[in-house]
Amino acid sequence: MDALGRKLKVLVAVDEAEAPVWAQLSQQIEAVFVRDGLSAYRALTERAFDLVLVDLYLTGMDSLALLRRIRTEKLCPSVVLTSETPSFSYAQQGILNGVCAYLLRPIEESELQTVIRSILTEHSPESALIGQAAEQAVTHFRGAEAEAVFAKLGEGLLCPTDGTVEQSLRWRDFYEETIRQIYRAYSWLRLYCHPEEFSHPDFIRDRDDQMVEHFCRRKIGQLNDILLELFPVCGNRKMDEVICYLLQSIDDNVQQKEVAERFYITNSTLSTRFQNQLGISYREYMTRIKIRRAKYLLRYTNVRTRDLAGRLGYKDRDYFSKLFLQRTGKTLQEYEQAGAGNHYNI
Repeated sequence: MDALGRKLKVLVAVDEAEAPVWAQLSQQIEAVFVRDGLSAYRALTERAFDLVLVDLYLTGMDSLALLRRIRTEKLCPSVVLTSETPSFSYAQQGILNGVCAYLLRPIEESELQTVIRSILTEHSPESALIGQAAEQAVTHFRGAEAEAVFAKLGEGLLCPTDGTVEQSLRWRDFYEETIRQIYRAYSWLRLYCHPEEFSHPDFIRDRDDQMVEHFCRRKIGQLNDILLELFPVCGNRKMDEVICYLLQSIDDNVQQKEVAERFYITNSTLSTRFQNQLGISYREYMTRIKIRRAKYLLRYTNVRTRDLAGRLGYKDRDYFSKLFLQRTGKTLQEYEQAGAGNHYNI
């Protein structure tokens, strides 16, 4: 039972007869059984569960598709992948889709008890270590060594006795905590880059035993590149303040003269500082961040192409369309279509 004395609600999506372990844990768990992926998905949309066990090989809707839906739609906070025979490639793909454990069947009562304890325990010594390592990793972002430092810190969290799955889970937890802390440290980042871009696996190498580690390191490198593009390192505190203000105010269409007045400098001084300290003009920098903001709005919101130019301060819609194509290699319509189904009202 949980801290409130209620039974944990568990959905078991396994294509086999009910295992004895569930009867052994009947005082702690209220289990619902289904035998295919579609039934599991329907059950998850109809009621709340604390935990779902997903068979690696499901009919109706395959296990990885189900895991992606659970993660994207936030249908259950804890997911365990299970199979009768080891398949570490699929297990690692499951980990990248939010799985918290991988259990071979027949499942032992002690293994389920461990999973239950992890669900009920909000804070653990291990999570504290991961949090500290992530905090260290964040301090090295916007630098050339960000990915290397992340990799070194991640390796320091591994236990030599852990198997492939356990190490992959630790890499995933460290990665996700680092991403959370990055978005907390740079609050304006959500205006340009949706966190979902770093949640879902993009391309998978089935025979890669370190699939999760390689994914995490690559994505950390990509995020560091985005930060450097938006927030270049200049070593000047005043300029850092100016840049952060511009990033936070992207939707307000503030003019250069207004920015200069806000920071008690002249318009020409602001232009000179951008050129000398960032190596680009003020106009070029604003174009850079507006293009990235446009890509975000088209892919993740309900803003339409016809409204985009005006929203970003461009009076000439055709000019902005040509500028976007020149900078991205895609038309506004192509980006809008790529984001279909991912819209979030703002």
